[in-house]
Amino acid sequence: MEQEACTQARATEISGEATTSPLTAADRERLTFFKWRYILQADGFAAAQARRLTFMRWLYLQGRLVE
Repeated sequence: MEQEACTQARATEISGEATTSPLTAADRERLTFFKWRYILQADGFAAAQARRLTFMRWLYLQGRLVE
């Protein structure tokens, strides 16, 4: 019973945090691109290669690049 109450309390907290996020859509987009570049650089790509691959991914997601 106590576990169930804790789970419900956590679900309420999580849903409340998501609706009151101070980040704008542009902020989230910038953070996403930063994450992509960070992952690529951690995988051994040079900074210039990571920028190029991130740009290619952005083009693909925008529908401007087709396989």
